[in-house]
Amino acid sequence: MKIVGIGVLVLGCAFGVFYVLQPEEAVRFAARPGFLWRIQSDQSCEGCHRNIDPGMDKQWRESAHFQANVGCADCHGENHETVFAVRGQVSAGMCGKCHAEEVEAFAESGHADAELAALSDARFLAQSRAMQEEGCMGCHSIGARFADGSVGGCNTCHPSHEFSAALAREPEACAVCHGGPDHPVMEAYKTSIHGVLYYADRDAEKSPSCVTCHMPNGDHGHVANIGLGAVFTGAVLEEDFLPHLAMKRLTKEEFEANRNAMLQVCAPCHSNRFSRESLERADAIKREADALVAESYAVIKALYDEGALDPMPEDRPANPVVGHVFE
Repeated sequence: MKIVGIGVLVLGCAFGVFYVLQPEEAVRFAARPGFLWRIQSDQSCEGCHRNIDPGMDKQWRESAHFQANVGCADCHGENHETVFAVRGQVSAGMCGKCHAEEVEAFAESGHADAELAALSDARFLAQSRAMQEEGCMGCHSIGARFADGSVGGCNTCHPSHEFSAALAREPEACAVCHGGPDHPVMEAYKTSIHGVLYYADRDAEKSPSCVTCHMPNGDHGHVANIGLGAVFTGAVLEEDFLPHLAMKRLTKEEFEANRNAMLQVCAPCHSNRFSRESLERADAIKREADALVAESYAVIKALYDEGALDPMPEDRPANPVVGHVFE
């Protein structure tokens, strides 16, 4: 009778679990024993890599993929030759089989253009293959384009085999690419009141991290319309025409649409007046700096036209990237 009672209890618990789980979760729960049995085999991908890549195996076993019965072959396939040919890379299209909304939103973001931006840049083309891959593509591969037509190096922000969404939300994940002397965005954030407050207690509900403002809707189409952008790059309003400065020109309507969208992002913490005035001050600083750059350029260009530069640019060694160019 005791054995029967235990059997009834176990069966009741099983039915209880299935009752509280969603349908897809119930399917995973039912398949769990077989999944755990399969990955223990030394002949499985997981069994082999458990011995030769223990760190990778640990990352995966602590991931949401492991909890959802997603194993090596589900993402990499079972053909070793194919896996080796692409150096283990998994396309965004493969990720999209389970994360379709995220992949679609990412394809519309600025991040999706990162690889194309590098491939069309003379500075990138002038580098050695090793420098291109180890240096530039360490970040620009976030916009990787795959043979299946998909776009996105998902593991750029979700690194290792843990693929943690929580890690991708931390500022350090963004700092990998958005930091350093040529684009000190992370340094600016850390020393801003936003960064100081966040790092004091790392409570994203009280203080903003990168994703609070740049991914306010929780999707992968990040916001990048805080202002007019960087000095000598970025954008200018059509009415603020500056000759010789190759910047994107915005209509007043385009600018206002971007600004209003940004004000909505600031609204949970700041009044409309405070946010608008702060952003307008940033715009004013950029305009002043752009005007100085334009004035300096005009002086140098006039001296060049008169042949008064000594030595003249064409008499100097060529720029190793773009050659003799004066625009």
